[in-house]
Amino acid sequence: MKDDGRSDATLLGATARGDGTAFAVLVRRHIRAATLLAVQLLGDVDDAEDIVQDAFTVVHRKARAFDAERPFPPWFFAIVRRLAANKRSRALRRARLLRIWRWRSAAESVARPDDAGLLARLDAAAVGRAMEDLSPMQRACFELTAVRDLSVEQVAAMHGISESTVRQHVFRARAALRQALDGFNSTPGTPAQRSIVDTRHNEHG
Repeated sequence: MKDDGRSDATLLGATARGDGTAFAVLVRRHIRAATLLAVQLLGDVDDAEDIVQDAFTVVHRKARAFDAERPFPPWFFAIVRRLAANKRSRALRRARLLRIWRWRSAAESVARPDDAGLLARLDAAAVGRAMEDLSPMQRACFELTAVRDLSVEQVAAMHGISESTVRQHVFRARAALRQALDGFNSTPGTPAQRSIVDTRHNEHG
């Protein structure tokens, strides 16, 4: 499909009226630059292509609301940047959550195969107890943002509270969980951990 020379604003107007060909021309005109930008922001081609597809979906949905007197590229690339930033934020939240849950703790790396499974179960139990000690709103906000991957804005709207309050609940929940896990992994640790340590000492004594 060739670029027919119509302006971006004209193509958007036609898109708003249901002209699929006009939208295809607009996509063809800007997809390469958008993909390069997304790759720079995310460092992954597959993720970048997903973001660009999402960005064009936003453009199609909001075509009627576009101000024809404004240039299209700044508006469009701002959408790409926002979507990429959201994706990075979700990735960082997942990474922090993995650290909280200690999937690959130092204790597991040096444990015998049977001990590794036991330590993993003890770790999960410690987290479960810590979650039970959170207030209901702390637990709800943490689960929705860190586990269910909803935005702070969405959670605030769901619970009828401010975004700053959501962030505060999530911060306190993370701090409580981290403290619980730090306590679990400290020496001499829980009775079960001391038993494991004592067993190893006797085996090597």
